[in-house]
Amino acid sequence: MRGGNVLFLGVALLLMGGAGRLAYIEYAQGPQLRQRAQRQQTSEVSIPAQRGSILDTRGRVLAGSRRRPSIFVDPALVADPAHAANCIAPALGLHPGQLERIIREHQDRRFVWVKRQITDAELAAFNEVRRSTRLHAFVVRHEPERVYPLARLASHVLGFVGAEQHGLAGIEQTFDDVLRGSAGRRRSTVDVRRRRIRIQKDDYVPPRDGANVVLTIDSHVQQRTEHHLRNAVEQFRAEWGTAVVMAPGSGEVLAMATYPDYDPSEPFRAGLNAAQREAAQECIRNRAVSDSYEPGSLFKPFIASCALDDGLTTLSERFAINGPTHSFGRRTIHDTHTYGTLSMSEVISKSSNIGMGLLGARCTNERLHEYVRRFGFGDLTGVSLPGEHTGLVQDLARWTGYSTQSIPIGQEIGVTPIQIVTAFSALCNGGVLYRPRVVRGVVSANGTTLSDYSRPVAIRRVLSPATAREFRMRALVAVVNDGTGKPAALADYQVFGKTGTAQVARPNGRGYLPGKYAGSFMAGAPADEPRAAVLVSLYKPAGGDYYGSKVAAPAAGAILADTLAYMQVPPELASARVSGQP
Repeated sequence: MRGGNVLFLGVALLLMGGAGRLAYIEYAQGPQLRQRAQRQQTSEVSIPAQRGSILDTRGRVLAGSRRRPSIFVDPALVADPAHAANCIAPALGLHPGQLERIIREHQDRRFVWVKRQITDAELAAFNEVRRSTRLHAFVVRHEPERVYPLARLASHVLGFVGAEQHGLAGIEQTFDDVLRGSAGRRRSTVDVRRRRIRIQKDDYVPPRDGANVVLTIDSHVQQRTEHHLRNAVEQFRAEWGTAVVMAPGSGEVLAMATYPDYDPSEPFRAGLNAAQREAAQECIRNRAVSDSYEPGSLFKPFIASCALDDGLTTLSERFAINGPTHSFGRRTIHDTHTYGTLSMSEVISKSSNIGMGLLGARCTNERLHEYVRRFGFGDLTGVSLPGEHTGLVQDLARWTGYSTQSIPIGQEIGVTPIQIVTAFSALCNGGVLYRPRVVRGVVSANGTTLSDYSRPVAIRRVLSPATAREFRMRALVAVVNDGTGKPAALADYQVFGKTGTAQVARPNGRGYLPGKYAGSFMAGAPADEPRAAVLVSLYKPAGGDYYGSKVAAPAAGAILADTLAYMQVPPELASARVSGQP
């Protein structure tokens, strides 16, 4: 009996000690142990959302998404990293030593990418190895991949995305928040090998796919614009070129191109050295909005039309040019040809610097500054593309006596191509400056309209309708019929426009680079009721040809012809051609 008491007492003490130990563990380590068990028994998987598409104005897909397989590993479940790496790496085209190092360096993590967006052949090889080796720590996950069905088309407008599907340029960047959507999640109970046993229904959150962005860009007009721009840049060996096509009555951008272009699905190829990467970085610049330059004679219509609107001159008034040089105090202005007298209309069509210098003196700096600002130069246009530059317009207090003749001929000022074509459109539409638009709207994944940007946005009236029409029908038509813009003439439509040939300023702003020019031409048609406005600019063309009439006007005319034919604008009858009368 005595021995039984001792045994009972011993067992009781052991039970009390165990209970105390359990109580201690529950009190001191319980929360941490329960969390650890929860992590070991639960798998939480993020379900990526489908990135929204970017569509052209007719609903054609310019940027879309598809699911591609990627491989990740749970390093904590890999018992022998060397063996696993030697089995898996060859199937994925990886070096075994590199994969082993990845596994060993992340033993404390439950998720590490092995290789993303593998090919179908790599997926088949991986699945075969995984079945034969039972390396369950390696798992396939399908994730979105951005695709551009029309390859390089409109690459500078579209932009591109990074590895995590975040927009890094263009529309992809500006509308990243609406395109991206939001990821969902799924929690599952798993066994020791991380195999799913059951889904925890209360912990499933479906992903919300991104919305679709509809552009004003028309892929056909864009393709023809890129074709003619590329030919011009290559023919005249320019450093780069840009072209913009706009519907002048609404501000909608139908095409925006820069050449050289790039592949948005692979903007930076692997293995590039520093110089190559810098060159690739330059290629992705949307120079239509990000680069400014002196416009040269391209700028003359904006000053002359305002002076006409303010009653400071008429298109019939004759100016004593007496060229080819004219002195304005200490400043001498040159013309490329010798003229005696020219009407104001001929000053534009013949592109006389002297004539514009005489007009500048009549306007004075105060009025010139107001004209420049009236057309929106020096301000962002608000075109909804990243990297837009304001251009360069100095404060009036910094203008000098030289500015009085420089501004009217497009010097001492920096403009962007989108600013030029936007301002030129006001001469096409009756004198209204519209905000340029590349986006028509945003539509949810289920087809609901989230944002509607299809209505024109008028910024202000810059000219009276009568002045805008008279200037277009007389001065700008004469540029193509009788002046420097003849290479842009079309058989079926009356084209109007203005050439521009500007010296390229030195990087330090002091003087100009010898022999370096920017040749441009802005044009519209039909003259009576313009349906399209075009700007083509070539930067630093090589060789003897650099005038805007030579390097840019033919391309602008070709783009206009293709655009108007595509829009089914009826050709103008020869008997009804504009003959220079308003």
